[in-house]
Amino acid sequence: MPPGKTSNLFGQSRAMQRVLDLCARVAPTRATVLIAGETGTGKELVARYIHRRSIRRDKPMVVFQCAACPESLLESELFGHERGAFTGAIHARSGLFERADGGTLLLDEVGDIPALAQAKLLRILQERRFTRLGGTITHESDVRVIATTHRDLLKMAQRGQFREDLFYRLNVFPIRMPALRERREDIAPLATHLLGAAARQNRCRQSGLTDTAMALLISYHWPGNVRQLQSVIERALLLSGGEPISERLLPPEIVGGFVPPEKGETATSLAYGQRLMVARALYENGWNFSKAAQRLGVSVHVLRQLTARLQIRRSD
Repeated sequence: MPPGKTSNLFGQSRAMQRVLDLCARVAPTRATVLIAGETGTGKELVARYIHRRSIRRDKPMVVFQCAACPESLLESELFGHERGAFTGAIHARSGLFERADGGTLLLDEVGDIPALAQAKLLRILQERRFTRLGGTITHESDVRVIATTHRDLLKMAQRGQFREDLFYRLNVFPIRMPALRERREDIAPLATHLLGAAARQNRCRQSGLTDTAMALLISYHWPGNVRQLQSVIERALLLSGGEPISERLLPPEIVGGFVPPEKGETATSLAYGQRLMVARALYENGWNFSKAAQRLGVSVHVLRQLTARLQIRRSD
């Protein structure tokens, strides 16, 4: 996918191609979409990508940050209120469902919606109708709902922390955003794009990243995903003075466990990339082979074989 407004969503990895394929399939419909994934993976980007490719593209896309709204105001925010509905309601006010009429309403981090509002949200998803707080008039709702979450809503429902019937209403068309460490082949082009975008935004001169710095970025596990990568790139750019970004400009958590290329080995070679990834997984997990193997997606036996073959020692 070419760079553009959704450029942080691009990727040639199989995982991202799967996401883009699902988006293309669901975008022309009015189906409710539930986008799940870790924080920083780009869930809102996916939602906007779907909206821009839907028949609702010329209508508004309204975003509601579920976790940021106090419980006492949540119902009023979603459905609106009439004058006198509560203390301080001196004017009638439309809610987000009205403002998104004909378009898309994004419920960001829907797992944080309290129980009372969950019941009312379920009703509008079922009946496509709602009533303002303190009102008696029923309004029709022509809104496509997309929800995002970093939580496991099914487990929450099984524990009684989220309405099971609401989960199934939202989970009509699920899309899972892969973590950045699950699509390492996308890290290099994404880092290059983010570097260019940061240079334009900050009006800085930039000369790219060294091969060793790029190898470190590719081998890191990125708990903060794309959002963390973006911050790391921008900070390094501001420190670089226009020179190529080397490992010296990367934060300690990115450089931890670094092993330099051996004699005759380049930072771009497959062998070095493999050695660096194994060494860093062991370092980041305190040389606990079980945890490091889980991080790498291999068995402990395979990891021990790799460690011996690649001559990785704890002193590294």
